[in-house]
Amino acid sequence: MKVIRTFVALSIAPDIRSRISDVQEQAKRLAPDVKWVKPELFHVTLKFLGNVREDELARVFSAVDEAAVAHSPFDLLFSGLGSFGSRVVWVGIERGRDELRALARSVEDSLARAGFPRDEKGFKAHMTIGRARESHKLPNEFAGGIEEIDASDLGSQRVESIVVMQSDLQRDGPVYSPMSKSKLS
Repeated sequence: MKVIRTFVALSIAPDIRSRISDVQEQAKRLAPDVKWVKPELFHVTLKFLGNVREDELARVFSAVDEAAVAHSPFDLLFSGLGSFGSRVVWVGIERGRDELRALARSVEDSLARAGFPRDEKGFKAHMTIGRARESHKLPNEFAGGIEEIDASDLGSQRVESIVVMQSDLQRDGPVYSPMSKSKLS
């Protein structure tokens, strides 16, 4: 049985991707060894499922639909730049964080009822824009350097739907393809 690397996400509007890309370019100078996410792949992960059997995808789509219709559309404001530990570089979410957390919790709960394992780490409202390779860490001066980058208002977008994505790992980076879209009610 074929397995598909799967995650549930929010797509990011092109104008916001562009602003975040500008901030990312400034951060790249501080940490050139980081594997930076391509701007066209920017997204907010609500739930990473990993390898899902093809015959289980209908349950995933249905569970995500169920979670989405329980929420009204809301606005997100992307703002701030930081890192988790010495590995992950992220852009923060200032406005809409509570709504986003509630949506992620609904996705988690709905998928758990459909038989998919819960994520024990819990949801953190952010968008990953870079990740240090296994053998590297972010340089010590990175945290101080990013304070000099103006990432205070990277744009606002209306969240009206969420997407179940397929991730194909290729030699030159992942390729994401939407498999289903679920509208908020």
